[in-house]
Amino acid sequence: MKQICNMQEIEKLKKGGVIGEELAKHLTEQFLHLLKSINTSIAVYDFDMEAYGNIVLFENNDNLFDLTEIGFENRAITTLFPEYVEVKTYDSKEYYEGIVVCNNEYAITFIAPKGIYVEEIEQWFLSEV
Repeated sequence: MKQICNMQEIEKLKKGGVIGEELAKHLTEQFLHLLKSINTSIAVYDFDMEAYGNIVLFENNDNLFDLTEIGFENRAITTLFPEYVEVKTYDSKEYYEGIVVCNNEYAITFIAPKGIYVEEIEQWFLSEV
């Protein structure tokens, strides 16, 4: 899983071929939207989203039954209550995209490739769409 907190991480993922052009553009737009909504004068490349919530890009080999790495101690994704989950297409690939609001100031956005997880996880994603 990749945790994205700043513009440099988006650019690094794009440059490394981990994400394509469309997903990179979408992540950049989300990042800039958050920066604008916070109404801060921090420069784009100095801003770090970590205090407000990051974007988590799940990958093929990630264990979604243990999200300790992103702050959900001993919890599976199936125990979370997202505000929404949508299926979106970027770079000709389908992804689940959603947000989990943790409190008034912190939320985690997740993006997960569609169709690669065990049946229980896939069914949970589909039940949340």
